[in-house]
Amino acid sequence: MKKMLPATLLIALTACSKKEVNNTPGPATPAWKLTEIAGSGYTTVFYYNAAGAPSAWATLSSGAADSTAISWSNGKPRFTYLFFNQQQRIDKSYLYSGDKLTRIQYHNFDHAGQWTITDYDSLVYDGPRLAGLHVVNAGARNQLFKLKWEGENVTRCDSYDLHGETAILTETTVYTYNRQPALANAFHPWFYFIYTKHQFPALSANELIREERFSATGHLRWRNTYGPSYQREGRLERMTRLHEDFSLPATENSAKNYVYQQKQL
Repeated sequence: MKKMLPATLLIALTACSKKEVNNTPGPATPAWKLTEIAGSGYTTVFYYNAAGAPSAWATLSSGAADSTAISWSNGKPRFTYLFFNQQQRIDKSYLYSGDKLTRIQYHNFDHAGQWTITDYDSLVYDGPRLAGLHVVNAGARNQLFKLKWEGENVTRCDSYDLHGETAILTETTVYTYNRQPALANAFHPWFYFIYTKHQFPALSANELIREERFSATGHLRWRNTYGPSYQREGRLERMTRLHEDFSLPATENSAKNYVYQQKQL
């Protein structure tokens, strides 16, 4: 079981509207830190370093603690760490070209029992936008995700299995957003993408309100419908989720609450 890591971190959250312009001087907008996401049966707590970058998060559920630490270099996430056999080990490492994340490296035991890089994801771009992610396991490229953007949001992901040079479509996910800024915007670049374990909507500018998964033949497998609600200042306060599984069929309702503290200036 992983241990909760001691750390301190401040995340500046400010609420603003791109459509509003106010030239009248007034009091400074308060800065906020997200300290907790509370769901059904679990709580995720965020920790911060003195520089204002995330340093760790811990998820507590049923008396167990699952924690991850993160280190930074030149303003970008460089390593995430886990605890294994009472030792802190590198879980993933991240490589960049300029501001673009280009490779996610996975660290595991190899056949010789050495903790090393065993697999990686290669990220490719079309201009400034992430266009695809190649999954490479044991030296073989065996999965591909292709993205479609509309404006600042990822709206579609096509997933393929790879057999040599042959790509076989397996499923498609379609994403819909509201007009509110995404929670990811409150964090340093790439952090929320890493925190969500590389969920592509974490790269989008607006908040996700629906995702639908289709089979390769166009059959709707499942749908998640999200209901965000906001505080007066514009901070995300609560997110409901309706999950519809059309293969069973079955439905499930859940919700998350977001807790903030004002940053001490």
